[in-house]
Amino acid sequence: MKEWTPTEIKAFRQRLNLYQKDFAAVLRVTEQYICNLEKGVKTPGDTLRALLDCLEQKENEKGKEVTKRHGKTQRTL
Repeated sequence: MKEWTPTEIKAFRQRLNLYQKDFAAVLRVTEQYICNLEKGVKTPGDTLRALLDCLEQKENEKGKEVTKRHGKTQRTL
């Protein structure tokens, strides 16, 4: 399981184009907890790290999906 640093958590949230409150809703935690994680005041527990790993893996797989259309490769969103 990945050790999630404050910088990695914030960068991941930003890659998903989510505000802290929306990211918190996805993870079923409070906005304050996300804020504390990103500041390094708190560290994610095993359950949250596993959930972040799963979300990251899903996001990476989504980014790799491509389709061919008219001879051009396009990323599927």
